[in-house]
Amino acid sequence: MRPFHLAFPVRDLADTESFYVDVLGCSIGRRTEHTINFNFHGHQIVAHLVGSMPDQTDNGRIDGKQVPPFHFGLVMDYVQWHELRDEFENRGIEFRLKPHIRYPGKVGEQATMFLDDPSGNAIEFKSFKDDERLFATTEGAEHLAGGGVL
Repeated sequence: MRPFHLAFPVRDLADTESFYVDVLGCSIGRRTEHTINFNFHGHQIVAHLVGSMPDQTDNGRIDGKQVPPFHFGLVMDYVQWHELRDEFENRGIEFRLKPHIRYPGKVGEQATMFLDDPSGNAIEFKSFKDDERLFATTEGAEHLAGGGVL
């Protein structure tokens, strides 16, 4: 699989660098006066300095939880996801949406958690016990109620 590229807006490059390097463990690639390229687990994400952030307050409901409609993230190995969750909890990292199991017992069952970067960009970390389920379909799975806890 080839790496993806994602560009996203930020308010402050220094705060952004600190978060992506110190909290998420990214390394830095190219940078300019207005951008920083990060290695996000082998993928290229680029922070672009903007004068004002777009409105990101309109949250949708997924599986009974408020999920930001604009977010990006990483699909991780199941064991690695749990290790990262434990690391975030041990370091006192604040979650936008606490770690939980979405769609328990259903085709789309997944472990998920969200963080916000310093500019309010939502980042999701998710994992499936069975990677074959990443693109599995089932009628209405995105609208199921409930949700387990880890």
